[in-house]
Amino acid sequence: MTVDHYIVFIGAGSRLADDLLKLEGRIANSRVVAPSVKRVNVGLTDAAIESASTELHNALSTEAHSSDVARLYLWMFHPDSSEQFDRVWRAFGHASWVETVPRKFVHSIVGTRQYIESRIKEVRRLLHSISEFTYAKRKSSPFSLPLRNFTSGITQELKTYWYNDLTEQQLLDRVHKLKVRYSQLKNTPKRAYRDEKGLMFKPAEDTELHGRSHPSGSIHRTYFCGRFRFGVSLFPGFHFDVTAENSSTIQCELRTPTGSRRSVRDKTHINIFPNDYILPAK
Repeated sequence: MTVDHYIVFIGAGSRLADDLLKLEGRIANSRVVAPSVKRVNVGLTDAAIESASTELHNALSTEAHSSDVARLYLWMFHPDSSEQFDRVWRAFGHASWVETVPRKFVHSIVGTRQYIESRIKEVRRLLHSISEFTYAKRKSSPFSLPLRNFTSGITQELKTYWYNDLTEQQLLDRVHKLKVRYSQLKNTPKRAYRDEKGLMFKPAEDTELHGRSHPSGSIHRTYFCGRFRFGVSLFPGFHFDVTAENSSTIQCELRTPTGSRRSVRDKTHINIFPNDYILPAK
């Protein structure tokens, strides 16, 4: 079976985890990732987040027929604090489309499942717009940018929960404004986009992708962010050819996918993938 929808739930008890599996029979070509955790770990605990992250990584890395246009939805009950949400965001970040279930459903197993199923039908329309600018229009949209290494107010915005509670029209308006802002950074002769560090990010040509899916990196988050952006699939192998605007070589400090610093010196160009994986590796 080709998997078109990965539905992840964080912090489910055993009964809820079992009931959520029914979504696989109700949403075509779906895979539910809802690991059951001990009662003490129910909710947005570190153990629950780690369990969901590990099980999703296992599902993605072993799935033989995952669709190139798959969707990734992340669900949880509405957090008690911003700190709880931040922990989830650090684990999954901008890879997933993140949704919260109202807390009135905490004690309603069936109600939780029905809410998720109903909301997914609405979210699909939103993700269609996201996918167009992440996949088909990837060369003229900021949605596939490496968010750690393209220094810009655009990427700062995209690293936040920018789409929370937007209607379909509001989402389209926001996407359009982001695209307009991005187009203003374009150096047309070089067919590249300039960031605030003076680096030129040129979208790779399709002939340069070599059919390579993506570098997985060494941690789960890097893997997720190499496959998805805001819940939609990234184009396999897509990356940016990066050069310096006013120098023959790059002389700057960049970030690895884990956030550590990397000094890049005396290289004429490098490749940076959407998950901030940098080639050459050294």
